[in-house]
Amino acid sequence: MQLIALGMNHKTAAVEVREKLASGKDSWLATSAEIMHSAHVSGIVWLSTCNRTEIYVETTSWRALMVWLSRGLQLDINALKKYTYVHFDLDAARHLMQVASGLDSMVLGEVEIFGQLKAAYQQALKQGHVTKHLGRLFESAFSVAKKVRTQTEIGMNPISVAYLAVRLAERIFTRINEQVVLLIGAGDTAHLMLKHLHSAGVRHFIIANRTLANSQALACAVADRALVEIIELSMVPDTLSRADIVVTTTAAPLPIVGKGMVERAIKARKFRAMFMIDLAMPRNIEPQVQQISDVYLYGIDDLQNIAQEHQRSRSIAVPQADLIIAGEVKKFMVWLDCQRAVPTIQDYRQRCELQRDRTLLEALRQLENGKDAKEVLQRFAHVLLNRLLHEPTIQLRNANIEEESITNL
Repeated sequence: MQLIALGMNHKTAAVEVREKLASGKDSWLATSAEIMHSAHVSGIVWLSTCNRTEIYVETTSWRALMVWLSRGLQLDINALKKYTYVHFDLDAARHLMQVASGLDSMVLGEVEIFGQLKAAYQQALKQGHVTKHLGRLFESAFSVAKKVRTQTEIGMNPISVAYLAVRLAERIFTRINEQVVLLIGAGDTAHLMLKHLHSAGVRHFIIANRTLANSQALACAVADRALVEIIELSMVPDTLSRADIVVTTTAAPLPIVGKGMVERAIKARKFRAMFMIDLAMPRNIEPQVQQISDVYLYGIDDLQNIAQEHQRSRSIAVPQADLIIAGEVKKFMVWLDCQRAVPTIQDYRQRCELQRDRTLLEALRQLENGKDAKEVLQRFAHVLLNRLLHEPTIQLRNANIEEESITNL
């Protein structure tokens, strides 16, 4: 069995490709169950965020996993290899710890990924998809992430994708406090956007979501000195023209906001500018919307330049964080190697017990036949020792020959 981290993120694939691997919670559950049944996978944790989609698995065949994903995504296997990264065992452990610590994010040190990773793990745990080895790996990753954030500058003044999106909006609207914001979605990302926009001075929000209870819970977060309207998702086309800023964060598999819808809204606004930020994966806003004049449409990948401006001061803490992670990776691998040795030790012990019983039976028969007890015991010790050492000796000799052959290549 191998521990494998396989995925694609904003560094390896464009948003159009990442959408193919992205998955909502319901799809994740079905897909995980299928992978475990069909691709020699004993455990799996599926992480899907706006910046990345990754699966952490324990499997006997990563090739079978790649073949399954290629078929499931209807993506040529060579293209899949081009856009994805694969890490095994030690490297998989290091990668997960870097992700949990915010070192592998678009925004260096982002805090959102930790919560998203923990939620993905809890969901997999609930479904019975987490093996002993995967469970230990994730618990180690959560532990090291806390150390990195408390012992290095990575955790100082944390920023997030939502924070950067608001900074971008402030570049377009000098008086952001006077703008009306339409939030489509009511999950964690929407909550962060609401928090940052409210802190920036925005006081008029419209929340659209499929579940009314989630919208109401989100509205309670800014009840103080803010006007919050709650509408049904079906009312978005008729409400869009009232919004100066539109933020989409839902897990819908298809776009919610189309080009024609935005064209009608801009016309009704008498061509006043509209800022739209799509933080969803797959995207909630049709890419063609960016062709419309007076509409400023931005996606996740557009935030990279702003992220670079904010992370320079944090980059000096990366070597220190890497040292912490290296130490935790080493601890985990020692534990993993010990766990993997257990079946071998148990098997060898059973073999030894069989040899012991066999040799003892021979000795007892010799004693029953009247042979000298001292001579029988000496022979018993000699034969037992040879039988116990026979197999390990052959394996050591073969390993030495194999090592010499590699050296002489």
